[in-house]
Amino acid sequence: MISHSVPARVGLLGNPSDGYGGRTLSLAVTRFAATVEATPSNRLEIVPQPTDRPEWESVGDLVERVDAEGYGTGPQLLAASIRTFVNLLSSVVDEAALERFREHTFTLSYRTTIPRQVGLAGSSALVIATLRCLIDLANGDSGESSVSALPSVPDEVLASVALAVEADELGLSAGLQDRVVQTMGGLVAMDFGRMTTNARFGVSHGQYRTIDSADLPPLFVAFRPSSAEPSDRFHSVLRERFDSGDATVRDLLHRLAGLAVEGEAALRWRNPHGFGQLLAENMRLRRQLAPVSEHQLELVDVASECDAPTTFGGSGGAVVGVYRDVEHLETIRAAMAAIDAEVVNLT
Repeated sequence: MISHSVPARVGLLGNPSDGYGGRTLSLAVTRFAATVEATPSNRLEIVPQPTDRPEWESVGDLVERVDAEGYGTGPQLLAASIRTFVNLLSSVVDEAALERFREHTFTLSYRTTIPRQVGLAGSSALVIATLRCLIDLANGDSGESSVSALPSVPDEVLASVALAVEADELGLSAGLQDRVVQTMGGLVAMDFGRMTTNARFGVSHGQYRTIDSADLPPLFVAFRPSSAEPSDRFHSVLRERFDSGDATVRDLLHRLAGLAVEGEAALRWRNPHGFGQLLAENMRLRRQLAPVSEHQLELVDVASECDAPTTFGGSGGAVVGVYRDVEHLETIRAAMAAIDAEVVNLT
């Protein structure tokens, strides 16, 4: 059996400028993870976890779940990952090796502890875990002979391939940030203003650096399942405004990118208060980019009432913020519990 786990993530600063030549600072969250397993079988099969089976209690239940979670399911993500991986192979191996992989059979199963559609990058975690399993299968790591002679896939390339799964194959609006930090792990600073093309794999990537996460102030993430909403909705509106030449949106994205640089400086100077103020500014700018539901903004407001600066960890439904000490964290936890939100400390 081949198995790979990929963590959730929270975007700290600069989000969502990653899709517009900006900069971001993001942290992998190992408290939650998606795991994909590949086992030998006589046919290709994707086994869904129980919550992804096409069964509903009623038409109303289907409507509510689709509105909250979108149409994307685990099996669709895994199937799109396989299709994209075959495209990748076709560009780096010969026809005979490609055909051997096309004849390969296995069973993929998955499980995830990442809360769904609250902005913690659960979909991209499943995609990356699947791609890593496929790479191992292609290299013969399952005990079978190698079927593709696939060259080593660098982290920055894998992140770009993972983006292609959702953006190109499934037609979803997304950026590189999530895939980069989930591929590399830890705390990652990303610059998308200087894109480079990997000639061997034919994909482009930015400039990425890991940073010592020990310099981070105490962080928490708060999320509420009832605030779930497909991230594609926010990103679609943002993309439309950007492509139409909206000067306000372009200025906001530029300013958001600058916050990532300021955040690195705050960490170097060990300035937790300054870092927290940058999170609050990130949220202030972000809410001007595209409509955000009041249900999601309530998380920000509750944290603010507790004197805890926060920003969305992704596209709503979860916030990441700074707390001072254990007593402060418990105050935040109690306030969030009053609105049915869960709080997890990260650092």
